Amino acid sequence: MKILVSAFACLPNAGSEGGVGWRWAMEWAREHEVVVITDTWRRAEVEKYLSDHPVSNPRFIFYRPDWLIRVPINGLTVQALYQFWQIGLLSYVRQLNLREKFDLAHHVTYGVFRQPSLIGHAGIPLVFGPVGGGEDAPWCLKQSLSPGQRIRELVRSGLNWFARYDPLLRWGLKGSSLILAKTLATARALPEGFEAKTQIALEIGTILREGVSPRALPANRPLRLLFAGRLLGWKGVHLGIGAVAHARSRGVSVELHIIGDGPAAGRLHEQAEALGIEDVVHWQKLVPQAELFAKYREMDGVLFPSLHDSSGNVVVEALSFALPVICLDLGGPADIVTDDCGFVVPTAGLDEAGVVCALGESICNLADDPACYERLSAGALVRSKELLWDVQMDRIKTLALACVS
Repeated sequence: MKILVSAFACLPNAGSEGGVGWRWAMEWAREHEVVVITDTWRRAEVEKYLSDHPVSNPRFIFYRPDWLIRVPINGLTVQALYQFWQIGLLSYVRQLNLREKFDLAHHVTYGVFRQPSLIGHAGIPLVFGPVGGGEDAPWCLKQSLSPGQRIRELVRSGLNWFARYDPLLRWGLKGSSLILAKTLATARALPEGFEAKTQIALEIGTILREGVSPRALPANRPLRLLFAGRLLGWKGVHLGIGAVAHARSRGVSVELHIIGDGPAAGRLHEQAEALGIEDVVHWQKLVPQAELFAKYREMDGVLFPSLHDSSGNVVVEALSFALPVICLDLGGPADIVTDDCGFVVPTAGLDEAGVVCALGESICNLADDPACYERLSAGALVRSKELLWDVQMDRIKTLALACVS
């Protein structure tokens, strides 16, 4: 079969959207002829990698409409640029399909349900997703966000509401043969009428790590917890810092290692100082993936109190390194983490102070019970094998190929 992979973000040796796009392109190419269409943004990096690791399959097309060529891509422009990129892509793919005769198209990135792919109207069966974005948290858990971040959360909620009535989204979904939602929350956020062709499926997975085995609770040093990701309000790092302060007030020796950067960094530094725990919160800018993987081996667990992540690469990566995970019962992490590999903290009926306390108690439970820690570490490895890339992708490929059978 000949398959078109639409991946606006596609980058080797990367996490997040770029890594997902690359992984799917390479996975389809194992058994099928693949053409990947991606934005020109990362062209130099992709071409450099391909020159060092030459392959004939997949083939890459770097595309951007002429009228968008001069638009810089940054935090302010990327979402609008991406939406217009998708609109321009339809006519381009129609012409491309006349030459290539694709059997299937798979839209991979960006994976947000509100921003539709339209190439299902190019005469090719389209698999849309997995996509997320329908996840959310109660407003009472957003009270300590900065004013700007609260406005962004209001806008996001408004866009999710509007999506139910967005004619462009409905048209895009109508052209899709299969819609894959990362979580049940996103499936429920879709406009009505598309339930029959919607399935739940994660877009990420794990791999088997060399030299990783179940861990024991560390002796003679503090418990080391890791957060890795962008420092944005909705990532919940402020809740994690408060939880560490709570655990230390209970006599638990614990450190929090934060890898990332973002607009919330200043407020988070101030919070750690105000709580008197600045000496046990360690900061590091974003690092290459290989360095992050090395960091996992130094940690004892991952603290990931995100308010509405649809999946969470950090969560599945942590499990593959036998690290227990502490998260909230919100979004994708709550579906990934089980009682056998971590703590999923319930949020119903709690305000921010209550959630901080509950997270802090989970840290105490992890640190104070060696038998519990060893059970969760062993369970993390078991869970990671259930989430292997091959397992995730085989299921999605089976669903996708059924569209053209």
